[in-house]
Amino acid sequence: MSVCVCAKCKKPWERAGSPAICPVCNQASFAIAIPEVSTVIKKRWQGPEYRAKISAARKEWWQNLENRDKMRAAHTGKHFTAETKAKISANTKKLWQDPEYRAKRSAAIKKLWQDPEYRAKVSAAAKKLWQGPEYRAKMRAAKHSPSIARVQALVP
Repeated sequence: MSVCVCAKCKKPWERAGSPAICPVCNQASFAIAIPEVSTVIKKRWQGPEYRAKISAARKEWWQNLENRDKMRAAHTGKHFTAETKAKISANTKKLWQDPEYRAKRSAAIKKLWQDPEYRAKVSAAAKKLWQGPEYRAKMRAAKHSPSIARVQALVP
C-alpha cells in the first residue's frame, strides 16, 4: 500500500496500484511508499558519516541570518496545545527520574555557570530586566504572593 499526494490539491490518499490519479481533483500524482522510505532513512542515520554530513549542512544553514529570520517568523506567535504541553511535561518528568540523565544535565549546568562570559551575559540580562518598572512591580508582587510565603516558610 502506498500513500499518494496530489501535486495540485496536496490531498493525500491511500492507493494499491497504478496509475496514481487523485480522487479529489482527478489529476495524476506521485506515490510515496512510506514504509520503504522510513526504512531507508533509518538505515542512513545509522552511519556516522551521514549524521556528520547532515549536522554540518544544518549548522551552515543556520548561520545564514535570512534562514534564522524565516524560522523566527514561522514560529512567532505559535503556541503549543494543552495536549502537547501535557506530553512535553510528562516526557520531561520521566527524563528527570533517570539518574544518568539528571547527573548529565546537572554537570552541564554547573559547567555552564563556571564560564565567566556566560555569567556576565546572564547578569547583564537580569540587570536590564530589573530596569523596567513593569518587571520590578511583577517581581515584587510575586515575592509577596501566598505561594512564595509557603515555600519560604519551608526553608530554614
